[in-house]
Amino acid sequence: MARAHGHSRPSAAVGPGSTLPLVHGLGPATVASAVAAAAVVLASAMGLAAGSDRYLQSQSVLVSQGADAANLIAVLLVLVALWLAHRGSINALLLWPGALFYMAYADVPYLIGAPFTPLLFVDVVAFLAAAYALASLATGTDGTVLAERFAHAPAKAVGTILTVIGVLAYAGLVSTAVGAFGNSATEEAWRGHWVADWILGTPVLIMGGVLLWAKRPFGYTAAPGVLLVSALGGVIFAVAAVADNLSGGIRTDPAVVVVHLIIGAASAAVMIWFLIAPTRAERGQRLRLRPGAASGAA
Repeated sequence: MARAHGHSRPSAAVGPGSTLPLVHGLGPATVASAVAAAAVVLASAMGLAAGSDRYLQSQSVLVSQGADAANLIAVLLVLVALWLAHRGSINALLLWPGALFYMAYADVPYLIGAPFTPLLFVDVVAFLAAAYALASLATGTDGTVLAERFAHAPAKAVGTILTVIGVLAYAGLVSTAVGAFGNSATEEAWRGHWVADWILGTPVLIMGGVLLWAKRPFGYTAAPGVLLVSALGGVIFAVAAVADNLSGGIRTDPAVVVVHLIIGAASAAVMIWFLIAPTRAERGQRLRLRPGAASGAA
């Protein structure tokens, strides 16, 4: 968020003795996050209880019983980030939107590709509640303060990495789509997965990367969450695929699982690299200010 008349916006105090870079409270995001988490848990439980026959028409790992189980990872991350943010953790505040975004993203394949049953309404509630919480956090976080906090972070390098990941993801999507042209069965089975990747999962990588590379305030706000989305995309896909393979569901080649795990691990490593930059800068400053440091260096 921009500064007004040369003065920074007041930050909201959250938790004992801590201050977060907020322009409004976390109440709406907290309530909406709890609703979204409850809806995903309910949808996953009903999907798992329904048996493997529920997803017979699906060829997508993201619409399967494996995904029903793996999506609970995102729910756990939302709740942990919510709790830590209320205790004053800036890093949790920045990762919370990423976990919410992934929950909304993971709902899209179900809304498009899952059987048309009353469970659709639960998926709609999960998506809308996660989207509202995400919007509340995105508009309520002061990006100008974050840009100052992460002034020593490798913004251009991380922005470039995010953009490259997004471009490569689009290249893979184009290649897969071209191979499916004319195959109505494959197109129908994969449509939900493709729509989620084309309009949600992949563009945020490129947009977040470009904004961070340009050192825009919102780029600093969004980058950690976007990196978490990329990490979750790899890890949750791999967990869902392994679960389906072991239960006799949709078969996924082990090499594909390994590739997704590598993407997830690499994204998590870049995320940590970015988030620890302020701590490393503060540690370096303390070392420079330590009595005798100058004479010792001489």
